[in-house]
Amino acid sequence: MESGKNSIRVVVDNVSLRDRTTQVLREAILNLHFKPGQKLVERRLCEETGVSRTSVREALRHLESEGLVTRVANRGMFVAELGPDEARQIYEVRAVLEPAMARFFVERASDEQVAALERVLARIEQAIASRAVLSYVQELSAFSDGLAEGAGNEVGRQLLNTLAARITYLRFITARAANEERERVTLQVLRDIFAALRARDADAAASRQTAYVERSAAFAQQVLADLKKTSNS
Repeated sequence: MESGKNSIRVVVDNVSLRDRTTQVLREAILNLHFKPGQKLVERRLCEETGVSRTSVREALRHLESEGLVTRVANRGMFVAELGPDEARQIYEVRAVLEPAMARFFVERASDEQVAALERVLARIEQAIASRAVLSYVQELSAFSDGLAEGAGNEVGRQLLNTLAARITYLRFITARAANEERERVTLQVLRDIFAALRARDADAAASRQTAYVERSAAFAQQVLADLKKTSNS
């Protein structure tokens, strides 16, 4: 997202104004237009987005429910800061759910859902080549979404969706710290997962998904620890 006075201007369309405002502010947080720990002042947000204080307030309430915004008593609303402990908990949940979803995908996914994942991999490769962090993170999320959709377990999918915004937030933070070599290794890890899914090998798919989550968790812990050292120095 480009910086500047009108960079988060809300465009009115058929989507409800509250939902559109929520979307714009969510993207501004995920893109680090608003930094972790930054105070969000309603008046300034109204000026930047061009919408009413009511729309901004409703959007902030929704983002609070997603864990992207936190309310501090007598101080106001702030962009959430994901620390190492919360990140650990998120990855622990992913390490339980995602390998199970990989097994379900093997059992239930259609050929079209398998093909859709392959197309996502191609887009991830394109994002790496163009050094497009936003596209890269979006396509990583698309791979996870495609896996959950093909698993055919709506309850599991909804559980993952409750963490989706914070998972994406972590991906943005870590993607900005990753070099191209790490991203290409990540792509190969995802290709290995996909190969097992396409071969309908549930054990391999689950174990590779577990390894992927554990690798992501270790890097996130390192990045968050480095950020904490930087902020304290």
